[in-house]
Amino acid sequence: MEKSIEILTEILDKVAEEQEYDNYQINIQSASENENTYTTFLYQVTLKSPGKEVLVLDVKVPAPELTMRAILPFFEMEYFFYDKLLRKYKLLEDKNNILPEHRLVTPKFYYGSDEYLKEILILEDLTAKGFVANDNLNFIDWEYASKSLENLAIFHALSIALSEDDPEGFQNLTMLSSNIDYTGLEGIIEYAFTSALQVVKEENKSLLERIFIQLDNRKHQNKYYMPHSRPFIIHGNYRPGNLIHRKLDGHLDVIAVNYQMLSLGNPIVDIAYLIFIGSNKKFRDKYLKRCLEHYYDELCKALKRFGLDPAEIYSRKDFDNEVEQVLPLGLFQSLCFSMTLCIDKEVASGFKPLNFEDITDSQKTAYVERINDVVDDFIENGYIKFD
Repeated sequence: MEKSIEILTEILDKVAEEQEYDNYQINIQSASENENTYTTFLYQVTLKSPGKEVLVLDVKVPAPELTMRAILPFFEMEYFFYDKLLRKYKLLEDKNNILPEHRLVTPKFYYGSDEYLKEILILEDLTAKGFVANDNLNFIDWEYASKSLENLAIFHALSIALSEDDPEGFQNLTMLSSNIDYTGLEGIIEYAFTSALQVVKEENKSLLERIFIQLDNRKHQNKYYMPHSRPFIIHGNYRPGNLIHRKLDGHLDVIAVNYQMLSLGNPIVDIAYLIFIGSNKKFRDKYLKRCLEHYYDELCKALKRFGLDPAEIYSRKDFDNEVEQVLPLGLFQSLCFSMTLCIDKEVASGFKPLNFEDITDSQKTAYVERINDVVDDFIENGYIKFD
């Protein structure tokens, strides 16, 4: 730990110099205990210099002993987003004279490295500007959903604009391959379904087992994630836990963080994460269709701002087809993430079958309600179609 702080201090000295902070003071505090993250260690840093605005930074370093680190390149992907992809997006926005209110908002990138075992990201801490994280146990409402979908549409439209502006460069984004290797994730997936089977209604257990067999098939998993019409660069984990928000003068702003699972895929993956992990059946019964309509309308507006014709680029027929094909992924996502949403990090991070003796009554109640809520939803609406 002392060595890590020493290295971090050296890097922060460089950041202070670049920002022209003289006679500065650095304060470093661990922030990991305040975040629901299993892939990184977080630090909050303040830089103070006479006559300068206090600079508040988020510092992210990968958790080196985490099994997930060997399975998916979480950290390398996020570094790629801030260091490479975001620069391309900003150039596209400038080229097309996109107004500030229609641009993608992200934390400012100050420093990064993807050198193995020396990886680090230093970003603007937007909590200093009033942004707060979403409570995992709170369900989203229409206002939050609509603003989240507007932000998502802007993000997705940028990838289409990039593919039209630089087709060859877009095709060379091999790091974002959508063909996911689930070999290392099999234990985690099985753990999620085994735990769900303990609490699902008795009359739904056999059907859930059948659903698990189909969803656990790698051919089906990649079918859900891969593009059906044209590839989008997707967030890959667009759930409320990876969004932050603020309300300023009565206006709600929602932006995404944690770009660790970017891939070339279809946009419904991100929509499903937001809606099925972030809401309950009552909300989906009332607003699911409205959410889909709102997203597509906002995507069309965003594409037009880049001079693109939505009917040619990504027609409503293409969108509706992908919704039908990919929506079943929402159940898979919900079962895999409900555990981490409702249960303490220390309990859930072992990825072993759930022992209810390890959790509180309120955590158990929240988990049971979420599982049965989403299973009932999928059965009632016939989202899963068996081969």
